[in-house]
Amino acid sequence: MLLPDRNTVDRLLRHYRAQERTVLARPCDLSARRRFEDTAYTLCVLMGERSARAAARAAERYVTGDRVPARPTLEGLPGA
Repeated sequence: MLLPDRNTVDRLLRHYRAQERTVLARPCDLSARRRFEDTAYTLCVLMGERSARAAARAAERYVTGDRVPARPTLEGLPGA
């Protein structure tokens, strides 16, 4: 499995958090919301997650070096 560059993920995550604060401060600013959604989408694609919240958590784990899997594995489940 290919992993994204840790510095790129860190930079994108910081950008995502800054834009998140901007959108919360100015919820009616449509251009800020659009930029935030574009960044969230990129983070989702990069981290292989379906929601921005899950992608941000996965990115935080990845950047900090926490090797806990983002998704539960099928090992140990009946029929797996």
